[in-house]
Amino acid sequence: MSRTTAHTAGVPPRRRSRRLASLVTACVALGAALLAPGAAEAAGSTPEHAYRNIGQADRAEWMWGIASDTPLSAMSIPGTHDTLSIHNGPNVQTQEDWGDSAATLTAQLERGIRAIDIRARAIGGSFTIHHAVYYQNANFDDVLTKAQAFLRAHPTESIVMRLKAECPYSDVGTFDCANEPKSVTPEQMRSMFAGYVAKYPGLFYAPSVTGNGRANVPTLGQVRGKLVLGSFDSVESDGYGIKGFNDRKEDHWAPDSVAQKWDYVKANVNKAITGSANDMYVTYSSASKAPFGPLPSDFAASVNYQLMKHLNSSAGRVGVIMTDFPGWGLVNAIIDHNDDNMVKGGQRSIWLVNSDKTYSNSQYQGRCMVRGPEFDAGDGGLVTQRPCQSSPPSSHQWTATKPDTFDGKGYFWIKAANGKCLTMPYNNGTAPAAGTQLFWWPCETRWFSGSQMWNVMPTKLATSTGSRPAYYFINNWTGLCLSMDPATASTSGGKVTQDACPK
Repeated sequence: MSRTTAHTAGVPPRRRSRRLASLVTACVALGAALLAPGAAEAAGSTPEHAYRNIGQADRAEWMWGIASDTPLSAMSIPGTHDTLSIHNGPNVQTQEDWGDSAATLTAQLERGIRAIDIRARAIGGSFTIHHAVYYQNANFDDVLTKAQAFLRAHPTESIVMRLKAECPYSDVGTFDCANEPKSVTPEQMRSMFAGYVAKYPGLFYAPSVTGNGRANVPTLGQVRGKLVLGSFDSVESDGYGIKGFNDRKEDHWAPDSVAQKWDYVKANVNKAITGSANDMYVTYSSASKAPFGPLPSDFAASVNYQLMKHLNSSAGRVGVIMTDFPGWGLVNAIIDHNDDNMVKGGQRSIWLVNSDKTYSNSQYQGRCMVRGPEFDAGDGGLVTQRPCQSSPPSSHQWTATKPDTFDGKGYFWIKAANGKCLTMPYNNGTAPAAGTQLFWWPCETRWFSGSQMWNVMPTKLATSTGSRPAYYFINNWTGLCLSMDPATASTSGGKVTQDACPK
């Protein structure tokens, strides 16, 4: 999915397309590792990777690598449908059984699940967890206690909860649960929920649970360590949750066939990929025609695999995806679609472009790229680095500008204040190796001027409060990135070089 980067002085606005992003993938060195340990490092490839095998407890903190200023609507979040439905046979079960009293919830959270679907029955003034008429050996206190414990242990994370009043208020059918007493009203359900909010102070993202109106979509930074109520359904109120949560939802839960369900799922996921990052998308990949047609497990076995393959071959935000019997490969595939909002730590091939037109290195902080000493002939010189200055001289200033000719592929010149261009040494026509020091040189328009063409790639750099824009610069000729020489990084006049690009 294309995204536009905000203008930073010295770097023109640029749209990052999938075609250009693919150049980054080609850069083989890890460079700046994504700040997300265990976050979807392996891609699933077989049906067993997508279904009923959620894997190891190694994805408890994948959200800490996402920029805090990212809205929840711009994220890709793996979730489970009927999160605690583990009992009463194949017609009812939707998830792997990791234990009662919401132990299954803890297992899912440790394995990357961050959106949950909780179905509540009112009984004696409190909530129990049901799938239709079937009690799932857990109560709402279990859910909130386990969620609170997880978030306290992993405060960088957030959980989004869809809560539904599961039992009808009248015309209770054979397979429906019944509230006790049966006279429970939607207003009483809302009142009971308010009691839980008060009982667990600080657990919920407060604007989502007031009952006075849906909250604006928060940023991740606003809800780290919080349980966010996405919606509270079947309580005859639109005052809970966050705006737009149910507006772009796919939930054909009883389609004619497995193939039809996959068509619905794929269509909504693709809408999320191309839609506005400000809009919430929720896709339920779950369905059932039990007891006379395909079971929840039958739908999940097929749809999960097709969904995993589709996600592995696409890019862009996919929204909240609620699944039955997810496998680790599917969970990883959803998490992987947060790549655009992952922040990167300091690395010598990532640069901050400052308002004073200086380029400072993100790993060797306080070191700026400068126009170094001239060659004997005076027509060019070396590119070096020195300590950044509060009032930088013109030799410290650079600007990315469109070339006069030759371009056509969206590349830039990086021009010094004297009008000369950042240049890869010609090296008799052989692409120079990593570690080669760069020149400043008159801007060329000849066939080999790809040595002066740079693809400006936006990224994000972690800060104490979230993130800030940063960039890496890929040379058109060598495919390597603007970098610094580690051996001379602490030395004034140290080398500015090319090296492997960040991944």
